[in-house]
This record gives sequence, C-alpha cells and structure tokens, in this order.
Amino acid sequence: MRRTARSGHTARTWIAAAVMALGALLATGPGAASAVDAPTDMLPALEPLQRELAENDLVREPDTGITWLRFTGAPANLGSGALHVTGRRTKEEAAAATPGNNVIPAYQRISRSDGSSYELPVGLMTFHDEHKHFHMDGISRYRLINAGGQVVRESPKVAFCLVDLEVADSTLPGSPVNPVYNSCSHNANATTLTMGISVGWADVYAKELAGQSFDVSALMNLPPQEYTLEMTTNPLGILHESNRTAPRTTSVKVTIGQGVPVGVGGPRPGV
Repeated sequence: MRRTARSGHTARTWIAAAVMALGALLATGPGAASAVDAPTDMLPALEPLQRELAENDLVREPDTGITWLRFTGAPANLGSGALHVTGRRTKEEAAAATPGNNVIPAYQRISRSDGSSYELPVGLMTFHDEHKHFHMDGISRYRLINAGGQVVRESPKVAFCLVDLEVADSTLPGSPVNPVYNSCSHNANATTLTMGISVGWADVYAKELAGQSFDVSALMNLPPQEYTLEMTTNPLGILHESNRTAPRTTSVKVTIGQGVPVGVGGPRPGV
C-alpha cells in the first residue's frame, strides 16, 4: 500500500509540475520570444562637426561695405542608419509652384534591422533660388552669442541639400566606402527627388555660400569681444533620429570688434 501511495503522489507531483510549466509557457507565449527578436529602427544621428565650424572668417564686401562673419557648417550622420529623405508631389502641384514658394512634401525612410522600412512625413523641401536646387528644411541652426550669454545673431532654420560630401567616421558599422547620396535635383519642376547622408558621412556647406554668414557690421563698431559661434543640428526635431529629443550642438570662439583684422569677400550663391 505504501508503494501504491508513493506512486500516486509522484504522479500527482509530475502532473502539477507539467501544468505549471505549460502555464509559464502560455504566459510568456510567442510575444516574449518575438520581443527578443523584434526588428529595431536603424536611425540616423546628426551631429555638427566642430572642425568645420572652425573654418570661419571676417570679410568686408566691397560693393556694400557689409562685414560678414562667414562659417562652414557640416552635419554628420553618426547613427546606425542612413538619413534618407524623399520628396513627392503631383505634376499639378509642381506646375502651381512659384519662385520663392516652391515646396515639395518630404518623407523620411526609416530602415529596420530585418531589412524592412517605413516612411514618416518630415516637413518640406524648398527650392533654393540662389543655390538652384532643393533643400531639406530645418537641418541646422546657427547662433552668435556674446560674453553675457545673449543671442545677438540667429539663423533659426537652415536648409541643406543633403549629400555625402566628406567622410566623418568610416569605422561605424554600415558606413559605405563610396558616397551614396551625391546629387540634388536642380529641376525646379521636379515631382520626386531623394537626398540624404549615409552612416559615417557628412554634408558640408562652405563659408563662402549664401546663408553661411551673419552680418556683423554693427558689432565691428564695438570694442573687441569674444563671441560663441554655435551650430545645432535638427533643432526643431523635424527628422527622426536617435538623438531627436536632444539635438546636438557644437561651438567655437570668434573675436569681433574694432581693430580686428577683416579680409575682403562676401557670400556667394552656390551649386
């Protein structure tokens, strides 16, 4: 009788253990396994390059007498995925566009770790009449800040034609050896166009180009002072990136005022 009772107890114990194991499996289910294997977004991460912002100078335009602080700006993509932006509109919308009001809705393609992708609206691309091609709006912001912390000059929304122009960090996984994005649409009537920055690459807008300068003529009449020249990428959070809620900023020091050497030149349109 003892042997029979022990066997029954053992059987009941085994059954209870099996039920608990089955319950645990049902509780976790495929959801837990899929959570581990779920694809992730491969997001870009824009950062301004300080070494490029350090390429700045003071020049006086001969024709106007304006003194410009010119500076180079370079947003680099140091994320895990490319910044890929596509513009799309109808032929009717393109035909209705006018100089100074020639825009196209923009969509950012987000690649995922499983090879899939999806799109999200990210504002507008605008045809730049001086540069003669489309720019993506809201890429950067420049500010000039005095020693007291006051912003004395600001360019709140700087647009860029996004291309792979300079290698920023070739060691990043997924960084291509050759540029992927290497041109912008010069067709003012375009209905579709694509631009972007690959992982490990940077776009560069040289200091000579229109939009890459501040008029500091009034500041040149003041005693010499050290200012902070600042560049921030994606300041309005328009683009989806890994550092979207904390835009990256870099800065350099510049001296402006009476007696500070000034060269000859000025901003110019670019291509």
